[in-house]
Amino acid sequence: MKRYVLPFVSSLVAITFVTGCTSASEPTVKDPIPPATENTGQPPADATKGEKPADDLLKQFTVLAAQAKGAKELTAFLDQHLAKTDTKTADQLFWALEQYYEKHLPTINDNFEALLAQPGNADKLYALQYPYDFNKLEGDDSFKQCLLNQTEGGLVLQATNDMSFYWQVDYKELQKYASSLGEEGKDYLSIQETETGKPYLGNGGLQITRAELGPRMVEVEEYLVNYRSSPRAVKLRTLYIDYLKTYLSDYRYAAIDEATMKLLPAVKEEYQNFAKKYEATKTGQIVKDYLSEVAKNNDVIFEPGKPGESIIGDAKPNISQFLNGLEVRIARTMNP
Repeated sequence: MKRYVLPFVSSLVAITFVTGCTSASEPTVKDPIPPATENTGQPPADATKGEKPADDLLKQFTVLAAQAKGAKELTAFLDQHLAKTDTKTADQLFWALEQYYEKHLPTINDNFEALLAQPGNADKLYALQYPYDFNKLEGDDSFKQCLLNQTEGGLVLQATNDMSFYWQVDYKELQKYASSLGEEGKDYLSIQETETGKPYLGNGGLQITRAELGPRMVEVEEYLVNYRSSPRAVKLRTLYIDYLKTYLSDYRYAAIDEATMKLLPAVKEEYQNFAKKYEATKTGQIVKDYLSEVAKNNDVIFEPGKPGESIIGDAKPNISQFLNGLEVRIARTMNP
């Protein structure tokens, strides 16, 4: 299963606070920043002169993120304040939550792996069916509370085919914040909800059809074009490249007539329909250009494989050159 590698955190803050499962009850960290006065348009009496309430919210969230024992404290803060503030501040708070996940999720999963090694804990999860309803666990012990705390913090438990458990961000749950966000936040949530809800890759293979993958490529392209200078563009550009390479080449055993090494007519027609439907997009142009390369070989994509080794051999030189040049092409047209 393909999992994106996030920065590993080894700081004392991460070890001390971001376990999410150290105890059944997680006390709320007291915030040294006085809360903003709501619905008055005025800053707190002891705030810095000229400071806006929105600035106070950001300061409060920053302090909370540094001291919180789990993400549920942050989502509780957003639940309380996000809908009441302006769009710009809501965006900043949401992106700060996203940074928190990226920074601490590896540690959360490492700690959870250690927790599952304790007798009986893994068996409790094996007894549940996906999607996991932790309220069905008998008793009210610290393990059950740990699981519930993580879900309240915007995480969802997943499992591989061999039943290795891991937490990932639950973007479907985070959609509750979309109405408070600007257009980039809404678009980002949509892309991430689609991908994490039904990953294109998983458990060592492709999980969706080419027809399902096509619209995903276009959606990510639109994001990259509209927000090419966004800090999130780097991560989504990587996703876009993976999508595109998969769309064109990773379905080869389901796209090639092994007797002739030619692209199957149905797959060629799908490419043609996609290029026509999305002819105004960069992705549509790339697929159109790919078809031009395919036509140069009379639809032959691969050389025959070596007897006794493989059925399908290397890609034709022009096809290989085209696929290998995709990243450079995307960098030239979609990078800041």
